Amino acid sequence: MTKPHNILVAREYTNSNGEVKTEWTRVGVAFPNKKDGFNCKVSEGLALTGDFVILPRTDRAEDDGPTDE
Repeated sequence: MTKPHNILVAREYTNSNGEVKTEWTRVGVAFPNKKDGFNCKVSEGLALTGDFVILPRTDRAEDDGPTDE
């Protein structure tokens, strides 16, 4: 069985040191389907615009996406 993927939205911000960072928010889940695509489920009540990424889930307990590090 193929593992589900996280759907993540990125938001850039400037921290107190003046560095531009990226915050990733998980907004849904994507399940691979038999046609080499994904069936996606976005959390209820969210309106999405702009770019998002779909990445495989990791075994980390609190995986909210990639880091800038």
